[in-house]
Amino acid sequence: MRMAREIILMVADGNFSHEREDTFLTLKGTQKSVLGKSLQLSGHEDNLSRIIIAMVDITKRKQAEEALRASEQRFREQAMRDNLTGLFNRRYLYQSLTNLIENAKANESVVSVIFMDLDRFKSVVDTYGHLNGSRTIKEVAATIRDTLEKPAYAVAYAGDEFVVVLPGFDQAHAAAQAKIIQARIRNQVFLRDQGLEVRIRSSLGVATFPYHADNMTNLLATADHALFGAKGSGKDTVKSAKNIGS
Repeated sequence: MRMAREIILMVADGNFSHEREDTFLTLKGTQKSVLGKSLQLSGHEDNLSRIIIAMVDITKRKQAEEALRASEQRFREQAMRDNLTGLFNRRYLYQSLTNLIENAKANESVVSVIFMDLDRFKSVVDTYGHLNGSRTIKEVAATIRDTLEKPAYAVAYAGDEFVVVLPGFDQAHAAAQAKIIQARIRNQVFLRDQGLEVRIRSSLGVATFPYHADNMTNLLATADHALFGAKGSGKDTVKSAKNIGS
């Protein structure tokens, strides 16, 4: 067998670890994981004329280890996701955006964020109830997500507030993306599965590192301030932040 031959050669070369894992297909096409172990019989160490090689089927152990790794990965991903919408949560936002800005500093690149919320969303909840309000939030989140291409991503920030992170987007491209999101939400009819027709408007504020802020906290705060300006100018609009010092 190939593994046995390789173990013998390893021992002959002075490699005395004597263990090796390998994967192969049986004659029935089943994948097996095997641990090969070798032992030199006492008194034959010099000429290696007596070597015992054991093949241990570790398929179930490897499967259990892989299942555990996959489960841990799912838990890690779930810890970074919003339960209602499936979008990333604030914990992920703060970690990821901080790293993106550090990378942008090193590469002299840009990172933009869109801070947005839904106009007069309270009236949707008052009219159709909290359950349908949550359903609307979920559908809006899917609408936002469908406008993005990686590495851009969306975050369920709080209630009817969302943040969109746009690595590599300058101010003009970020504003254009904000208008795409706004138009997509405006043209969508929500809660059709519930036999309803709900239309939503949104306001969005845009800020770009390094032109509008110098770190993650200030970038989010600046985009939020731009959103406040959009709400104050009549809602259903996109407003970009002012450059630092202007």
